[in-house]
Amino acid sequence: MPEPRTVAVFVGTRADLGPLTPVIGVLAQAPQVDLHLLTGVMYDAAELEQALPEATGSGARVHALAEPMGEMSTAAQLEQGALLSAAAGRVLAEIGADSIVVLGDRWELLYVVPPAFLLGVPIVHLHGGEVTEGAVDERIRHAVTKLGDEHCVASPDAAQRLAQMGEPEERIHVTGAPGLDRLAAAQPLDDAALAGLLGVERVERPVALFTYHPPTANAEAPVGDWAVAAAEGTLAACGTVIGTHPGMDEGRDEIIAALSALAAREPRFRFVDAIGAQYPAVLAAVDVVVGNSSSGVIEAATLHLPAVDVGERQRGRLRGDNVIQAADDRADVERAVRSALSPESLARARLVVNPYGSGDASGRILDIVRRAGGAGRVKSFVDAAANGRPDDSVQDRTPGEEVAP
Repeated sequence: MPEPRTVAVFVGTRADLGPLTPVIGVLAQAPQVDLHLLTGVMYDAAELEQALPEATGSGARVHALAEPMGEMSTAAQLEQGALLSAAAGRVLAEIGADSIVVLGDRWELLYVVPPAFLLGVPIVHLHGGEVTEGAVDERIRHAVTKLGDEHCVASPDAAQRLAQMGEPEERIHVTGAPGLDRLAAAQPLDDAALAGLLGVERVERPVALFTYHPPTANAEAPVGDWAVAAAEGTLAACGTVIGTHPGMDEGRDEIIAALSALAAREPRFRFVDAIGAQYPAVLAAVDVVVGNSSSGVIEAATLHLPAVDVGERQRGRLRGDNVIQAADDRADVERAVRSALSPESLARARLVVNPYGSGDASGRILDIVRRAGGAGRVKSFVDAAANGRPDDSVQDRTPGEEVAP
């Protein structure tokens, strides 16, 4: 029987709730695991419990570190961050956390991870080592890597980058992307169910799933105009476009206002806050994914969907042959969407192998969480100059294989 473990998982927004849901599920069901969920950016405790699939959150205790944010600005982020930091330190100490699981590159990790580090709580970081050159979040991701104890990466190229950053190879584990686990058995909604979900009489094909986030590396970008241009280009090539709200970054409010105005004058554009637990079924039901969200780059390939990646936010990120690039321009987005829906692109998407894994990451992550902290708090820096270049063999590994010395 495994030793009892108290495990905390931080869930700030829907951006990390989706890919974390399978991990929360296996932790909630694992024997000898006392699971605690920390939140406080997009959700309060009751909202997070409601957002989780019933079986997934069963048995987990939810702690709201702060009230949800009402606006998005740098000043608001700084104020919220101070609240998150103080409360995270207090809660982690109170529950006696044996480890904390965090995902990705969100700004709020700058306030949640350091308290865990100072308390000596081992940090298990998911989705480290990736590249998103159009978002300042990439630097946050790399900063969390240096504070992290165990790294569950989604692909071999990410493992290679962590090795280049001096991380010990025994702490790097190629698990695959956990968000794919929830898609393995996804059954698409039929058109009647999809219309009911959207509150329309009928959907017109092709159907696109559309999300546009602020490209945070370009602080001066006219994000509202760019989001509308991308949505209008998608509407020109599709019958129905399902738009979802952007993430909790500065520029979010401008995008929501601009896309809400578009939805008011264009009934084929259905703009919703989030899809929630229905996301796998909706994703399986659409014909194309459009925007600058990681869902088009990471998840779409599992369901063999074509995707259009708009602009620079995801630039540099590993992607399959199902992804077509478009500029932040209405005409170019229309061109790319029409190309994605062509017989040639659809055939290519049907054959794509997702480079982020096969949908069985959460079990591997559970094993790593169980033993987190066993390597000790001191982490050696691997000097590439002394040991040659990082081991190129990690590039040949598949998700599920750990990088070992």
